[in-house]
Amino acid sequence: MPAIYVHIPFCKQKCVHCDFNSYSGLDSLHRAYVGALVSEIALQAPALRNSSDNDLSVSSVYIGGGTPTLIDPAHIDAVLHAIANHFSITRDVEVSIEANPETITLERMAVLKEAGVNRLSIGFQSLDNRCLQVLGRKHSAMQAIDAFNAARETGFDNINIDLIFGIPGQTIANWASTLEQVTLLDPEHLSCYSLTIEPGTVLEREIAMGLVETPDEDVQADMFTYTIESLRESGFEHYEISNYAKLGKRCRHNLTYWNNGDYIGFGAGAHSKMLNIRFSNIASPAEYIKSVESGSCIAEVIDLSIEDEMSEMLFLGLRKTEGINLEEFKTRFGRPLHAVYGAQVDDLIRNGLVTWDDRLRLTSRGILFGNEVFSRFI
Repeated sequence: MPAIYVHIPFCKQKCVHCDFNSYSGLDSLHRAYVGALVSEIALQAPALRNSSDNDLSVSSVYIGGGTPTLIDPAHIDAVLHAIANHFSITRDVEVSIEANPETITLERMAVLKEAGVNRLSIGFQSLDNRCLQVLGRKHSAMQAIDAFNAARETGFDNINIDLIFGIPGQTIANWASTLEQVTLLDPEHLSCYSLTIEPGTVLEREIAMGLVETPDEDVQADMFTYTIESLRESGFEHYEISNYAKLGKRCRHNLTYWNNGDYIGFGAGAHSKMLNIRFSNIASPAEYIKSVESGSCIAEVIDLSIEDEMSEMLFLGLRKTEGINLEEFKTRFGRPLHAVYGAQVDDLIRNGLVTWDDRLRLTSRGILFGNEVFSRFI
């Protein structure tokens, strides 16, 4: 049962730390882009149905970006209608959309809810105005809180808040204040990411020029530990390295990725994985629109080997706090996990980074050094 991802690459302004496939100043392309999305969905669905042994019913749809709520919500309605027309949608489907606070109004939220969106992911990033300025965000802390309240007033009862810690100049006390304010709002889900300096971003250039200080890794580690402990006390389950949920509110769509399941991506630069094939679309929105009109927007196709599949199951599955079921690995690949990765696992156990029983999972220390663990299986 695949998940569906829809990419909306438009933003008001690109954040200084962002390396996603997103663009500002392309408002004139909105209508044509949505038309291309609807066409791509219609073109791809029959081919996917004919080539897949899997059930093509869909239990999660995720609309990401960019800032999907920047475009007319009627366009989102059109895309969701196209998906419903060409795929079998489960009755309890999770339909998520990403939103920035400055794009959230009662009117927009009402249209999206009527269109079938039932989960909202709001990009707060911080509730400190200085930190928001460092990141180049367009909203204030108060606008973020008002946006959350507007979503609640519209009837959204499944809301995620995105936060970033380790922002240059941010203290643990400052981060603790943001967490305290956010938990008082009582969202169903929180995604808390440590700021990473991505190559080619404005933030990387600002740090290189000495305009912004480099985030302190030790402070980031302390913030991460504080986050886990604080949110656990507030009733959140830490179920993935960066994600925390109230009971029954784990993100179904993202679990598809972490469980190495199948997913279909629509839109500029979107990625898909079906069975043992990965494919991705042309990244430029303008070129994507032209390519859909000509009949194919796929830029790259990769056949995954068994070794690729095993590697992905390890470095994705270990992101979950429950880790990887050893019996599932053996059933899927016909070999015990230790027969394939015994040397790596034994070394990680010696270093206190993973535990091994009926599951392979990160220790508390391993969670702090997750990237080091994942690199052993790539």
